[in-house]
Amino acid sequence: MLPALVVLTDFSPAAARALRYSTQLAQQVGGRLVLLHVYQDPVLEPESAMATVPLVLQSRQEALAELTARARQLTLPADAELSVDTLAATVADAVQRHHPLLLVLGRAHDDSLLERLVRQQVTPVLQEARYPLLLVPEAWAADQPPRRLVVAADDHGFWLTPAALALQGLLAGWHAPTTVVHVGPAHGPSRAAVGFEAVRRSGLFGPLSDNDLYEVREEAPADGILHAAAELQAELLVVLARPHTFLDGLFHRSVTAQLLRRSPVPVLVLPTTR
Repeated sequence: MLPALVVLTDFSPAAARALRYSTQLAQQVGGRLVLLHVYQDPVLEPESAMATVPLVLQSRQEALAELTARARQLTLPADAELSVDTLAATVADAVQRHHPLLLVLGRAHDDSLLERLVRQQVTPVLQEARYPLLLVPEAWAADQPPRRLVVAADDHGFWLTPAALALQGLLAGWHAPTTVVHVGPAHGPSRAAVGFEAVRRSGLFGPLSDNDLYEVREEAPADGILHAAAELQAELLVVLARPHTFLDGLFHRSVTAQLLRRSPVPVLVLPTTR
């Protein structure tokens, strides 16, 4: 079976942006796309409650027709899937059936319904499934694979999940120079080597030398990482999601959450086992 990228779509401009970006990544590995839409019924969308059953069914049919049309317009194999289940159950089922390389989501300028549902419903699924997530900002203009990566590392070691390690072929095909960024304390010894060695040991980013470590001091972690990524002209930011932060902090208070909300470049979230 061809490797799959599952793209969550709500027909918004942000979702369209994520789809165009995903198309390039899937073509690189000779893969396929799964366009996944969760049809929201009146229970989840109170403003739809006034619609009669025939109208609701017609809207569902129109949504599937539109999704199928978009899949047929693509230049690579693509499936259109519409679900009337919860987003959490839909994503869990898609992961089980497709074993995708990535789950892809567009990040809108505002706090869209899809992003709210991801925070509320999908985050527990991601914690259990431990699958990589790619978030593509609506304003990101480039369609080609990234030409420079920045990996945000902290003071602790880690091991990537098998699903994260499965991205090795995709990342290797980019031939993109990688810099590991660490934000250290304003004073005192640096622990940048711990996180850097964990990134190097993972083998996911090719051979790394000490020259590929970039340390920032005297800045808040998210600010320092974003400033370094801008200075290095990164086109993809890679962040780590540990088991205890994937559920509680990924879309809320953690550094990862800040990067997901603020990064002007796509963000790849890699789950770790610890």
